[in-house]
Amino acid sequence: MEEEVSLVELFDIIKKHFKYIVLTTLATTVIASIYTLFLVTPMYQSSTEILVTQSSSENTVVSQADINTSISLINTYEDIIRNNVILDPVIEELDLDMTTGALRESIIVQSESNSQVFSIRVENENPYQAAEITNATADIFQERIFDIMNVDNVTIISEATPNMNPASPNNLLNIIIGFLLGAMIGIGLVFLRELTDTTVKSEEYVEQATGWVSLGHISTFTKQDLVVKTPLPKVNKEIPVAKKTNNDMTRTRRRV
Repeated sequence: MEEEVSLVELFDIIKKHFKYIVLTTLATTVIASIYTLFLVTPMYQSSTEILVTQSSSENTVVSQADINTSISLINTYEDIIRNNVILDPVIEELDLDMTTGALRESIIVQSESNSQVFSIRVENENPYQAAEITNATADIFQERIFDIMNVDNVTIISEATPNMNPASPNNLLNIIIGFLLGAMIGIGLVFLRELTDTTVKSEEYVEQATGWVSLGHISTFTKQDLVVKTPLPKVNKEIPVAKKTNNDMTRTRRRV
């Protein structure tokens, strides 16, 4: 038999287990807050911008073909910057306590379409070290690109400075995600519990499932319900005292 669940029934299920949903939501929100604020190490970013021109010589006219050639070279420059030929001298110059692979993972080279400018962005736990690595990478790249490709068309147009605002984690976003995730988990568990519950919940369900008519129901009693709660009869606390009659007085006199 196919069962149809209306929106009213769904709302009743949520209302019935609303306390459980709230507790689950609060728990995940607290966990996300603790993880974001106390367990995750903040990361700082610093960047510098580099201009690629066709040649460093003084040209009176720059054609569109020259610009397109400079733009096409940027992809090649990106690979060179993240290569050991640049990264090893950076580690040696700054005496960094990290491997070449770790340094490569922290460097991001980003370029815009149809632009001769690209940026070198470095992410590090220390904002000052992030700026130092960025500037050293740009300087060494500018110095060695001539030996590598026999070109002298790289100009550093902005120097990296320490950025004291952490780039990650996003505290507010993580807390919101924890809140929404907790609400979804709580609602999902509530509906899963209701769907797997095979107990009979109402007379209407029995009538629809079997086609029988309910004639009555048996209530459940506890021991306290079986105790007769009837008030005890009032007891007269006065003790009756026998009164002496005239016959009793006459009998007393004769005995004397």
